[in-house]
Amino acid sequence: MLDILFDEAYFTAVDLSVGITIWLAALLLPFRKLVADKEFGWDVIGYVGSAFFGLIIVMTLEEPILDWSIAQVATWRATFEAMPWYVTLSAYLVTSDFGTYWAHRLLHMGPLWHTHAWHHSPRYLYFLSGTRAGPIHILVLIAPTTLAFLFFPYPVAALVASLHGAFQLANQHYLHSNLWVPFARQLEYVFITPRAHFVHHSQRRKFADSNYGFIFSIWDRMFGTFTDPDTVPSDEPLGLSYEISNWRAFWGFPPPMTAKKLVDAPRPGGRDEARSKVAKPLPLDDSGISEA
Repeated sequence: MLDILFDEAYFTAVDLSVGITIWLAALLLPFRKLVADKEFGWDVIGYVGSAFFGLIIVMTLEEPILDWSIAQVATWRATFEAMPWYVTLSAYLVTSDFGTYWAHRLLHMGPLWHTHAWHHSPRYLYFLSGTRAGPIHILVLIAPTTLAFLFFPYPVAALVASLHGAFQLANQHYLHSNLWVPFARQLEYVFITPRAHFVHHSQRRKFADSNYGFIFSIWDRMFGTFTDPDTVPSDEPLGLSYEISNWRAFWGFPPPMTAKKLVDAPRPGGRDEARSKVAKPLPLDDSGISEA
C-alpha cells in the first residue's frame, strides 16, 4: 500500500512537471488563440478526481487482473521477453494505441458518451483541463493498455520503464496543449498532433466524433474518422454542444431534458456568417439535444 502511494506521489510530481513545461511552451508558441480560462478550480477538481479514480482502478482491478492473467500467458510472454526491448516496446505501443482508438470510439457511442462528456467539457485546453476524466472513462481507456502489456510486456528495466512512462505523460499533455508544431501537416500522415486533437474537442459533434487516435493517426485514416485540421475553422469553439453542470458531467450523468443547446455565434466575416442567418432544423445528437 505504501509503495503504491509513494509511486503515485512520484507519478504526480513528474506529471505536473511535464505538464507545466509543455503548457509554458504552448504559451510561447501557440497555434491558435484561445478564450480565457474561467474554470481553473474545476480543472484542479478534474485532475485530482482522475488521479483518485485511476489509483482506485489500478489497486482494485488492474493489478489483480494482471497478477492472475500473466500466469495464463506465461509462454507467450516469455517469447517476447526474449526479444530485443525495442521490438517488444514497439509491439506494445502499436497494439495499445490500436485498442485505445476503438475504446475511445466506444466512449462516443450511446450512453457511454455521458461518461466521457466531462473530458470534452473544457472550452480552454491545457494540461490540467485535458485530464478531466470520470471513473468509467478511465476504466474503458485503461483496458486496452492493460491487455497490450499482458501480451507484449516491455522491459521493466528502470531506464526503459521511466522513458515509457515519461512518454505517456508527455503525449497526454502534448495533445491537449495549444503548442505550435512545425511540419504538423506532414506529421499528421502518421501521428496525432495538438491541432488534430483540438478538432476532436470541437463543440460540434461532427468534428468531435473524429480524430480518436492518441499516438498514431493511421487508425483514423484507416477507418475513415480522420478530419484534416485545415478543413476546420481556426477559431472553432471547444467544449460541449449543450449546457450541463460540471458536477453532472463529472459523474457521467446525461444533461437534463430542459438543457439548452449551444449554437455557435457566427464568425464576423467568416464562412459561417452567411449560413448562420438561415434557420435550419437541427438533428439530434447522442445527448438527445439538437446538434448543429
